[in-house]
Amino acid sequence: MYLRAADKSDIHAIANLHAASWRHVYRGALSDEYLAGDIMADRVATWTQRLSSPAAGQFVTVAEGNGQLVGFACAFAGSDPEWGTLLDNLHVSLPNQRRGIGAALLHQVARWCMTEDPNQGLYLWVNQSNVTAQHFYASLGTKNVGSDVWNPPDGGIVPTFRYAWRCIRDLLPEG
Repeated sequence: MYLRAADKSDIHAIANLHAASWRHVYRGALSDEYLAGDIMADRVATWTQRLSSPAAGQFVTVAEGNGQLVGFACAFAGSDPEWGTLLDNLHVSLPNQRRGIGAALLHQVARWCMTEDPNQGLYLWVNQSNVTAQHFYASLGTKNVGSDVWNPPDGGIVPTFRYAWRCIRDLLPEG
């Protein structure tokens, strides 16, 4: 596996993985009509904007295996004055899960956070129905620190939990 910064050539591969991940993980959280629709067009638009005109403090990293994109993460530095950097996305293709790719991407984000502002934390929102993701993040030392709702593109309301590392150093691997 190889980690690198994302660029415009990754737009379609990231959008494809993002759409596939939503169709798998968000079944029951998002409407069946939305999941069966053209999510790809929506995700291509999102990633075209993010990778063509990056926001200040945006970081997108990808994981490649056997010449293919197998995962990606996207973070925004300083998104919240209390919680710090927002981990907006972390997705690994289904056949490549449980191989350490998600943890490697998260550690890459943590290293980037250390260069941006080592005194900030890192946080993310996890759908309350996504128990697998909750266990994954908890295994890496995060804490559930609150709840809210997400208003996804399908017009629904999805209950979420905020998971956070108060100190980014807590996420860095030892050594």
